[in-house]
This record gives sequence, C-alpha cells and structure tokens, in this order.
Amino acid sequence: MVTQSSQFRGSASDPHLRVSDAERQAVADRLGEHFADGRLDQAEFDERVNRAMSAKTRADLHGLFDDLPEMNSRPDTGAPAGGDALAGPRRRHRHPVLVLVLLVVITLAAAHAVVAATVPWLWLGLVAAIVFLATRGTRRPRASQDR
Repeated sequence: MVTQSSQFRGSASDPHLRVSDAERQAVADRLGEHFADGRLDQAEFDERVNRAMSAKTRADLHGLFDDLPEMNSRPDTGAPAGGDALAGPRRRHRHPVLVLVLLVVITLAAAHAVVAATVPWLWLGLVAAIVFLATRGTRRPRASQDR
C-alpha cells in the first residue's frame, strides 16, 4: 500500500512530473480527512488545499503531509472504530415532505380499496330497496275466512 507521505516522494516519483486533476483531488480529500479529525484549523486547511489544487508538478505537493500522521495509524483512544464516541449512532435524516407524500399515497390506496369493496354492495342494496318499494304496494290481501 502506498502511504500518503510517500506517494509523492522517493526515487519512484519524479518531482518534475506533472500531476493530474485526480491526484490533486486525492490530496485535497486526504487533507479534508485531517481537517475533519481536527488536525488542521480552517486557515491551514485552506492554505494547503489551495497549494494542492494549484500544484503543477509533484514537487509542488511536497510538504503538505509532513507534520500529519498517516491516516491508517489512528491513536488507540479506546473509542469504537469508525466514529466519534460522543456522537453516538448516526441517524438517517428523513424528509418530512416525502413522509407526507407517502402518507397521502397510503391513504388514497386504502380509500380506493374501501370504495372498491363497498360500491358493488351499495348497488345491490339500492336494487333491493327499489324492488322492495315497488312490490310493497302490489301485495294481495289474504282471503279472509268466512265467519
């Protein structure tokens, strides 16, 4: 594995070679990690990123990481790896608009299901009521028994 401080040093790396945009961005990303860990203040970070982004050759990148530790050699603080011990578990941020849209869609789907289940029965009930009312007046009186 090539370390951050040796990536742009040594005999394998000619200091007169021009650097690519990807190399500049990789250096800026690693500086950002050191800034996020609190090893650089805002002014130092800005100055080093400006130097990295304006670098033409690998020699221009020398010295950016001289006073910073390797990123894979974090000190053992007893904290769980991969996060800040005080921050606790990270929670995903939910967008209230998306939750509202989801709620509306579920409500409409439920209403559609209720309507689809009850409308045929309503029509059947309406037909039964019409038949009942239509036949109500046409009942024949029972023949009364002779006295």
